[in-house]
Amino acid sequence: MIMKKLLSILVLSLLFSGNANADNPMKYGEFKKLIQSDYNIAKWYVRGLNSGNLFYSSFSTIYLPDNKRLFCQPQNLKITIKYSIKVIKDEAERLQKNTQEDIDDMSVPLLFILGMQEKYPCEN
Repeated sequence: MIMKKLLSILVLSLLFSGNANADNPMKYGEFKKLIQSDYNIAKWYVRGLNSGNLFYSSFSTIYLPDNKRLFCQPQNLKITIKYSIKVIKDEAERLQKNTQEDIDDMSVPLLFILGMQEKYPCEN
C-alpha cells in the first residue's frame, strides 16, 4: 500500500515535470530562481503541473480501485496557479523546519503533492 503510493508519487513527479530537461523534474532551488527572474514562465510551469494533477485526479476517480487518490481536496476548492505556488512554498518551509533535507534539491511536483497531502489527506 505505502509502496504503491510512493511509486505513484515518483511516477507523477516525472509526469508533471515540464522543464526542458524532461528526465529531471524542476528542483525547488531552480523554481525559486525562476519565480524571481521570470514569473510568467514559472506560472506556465505551475499551470502544467496543475493540468497533470487534474488529469491524474480524473483518472484516479474513474480507474483506480476503491478510488485511492494521493490527496482529497474539497470539491469547492479551485486550485489556482497562485494557490499552487503557495502550497509548494508552504511545503518547502514545513519540510525545512522538520528535516535536515536540502529542500532546494527536492522536485517541485513532489513538493506540490506532499503539500496537498498535508492539507487534504484522504481517509483511505
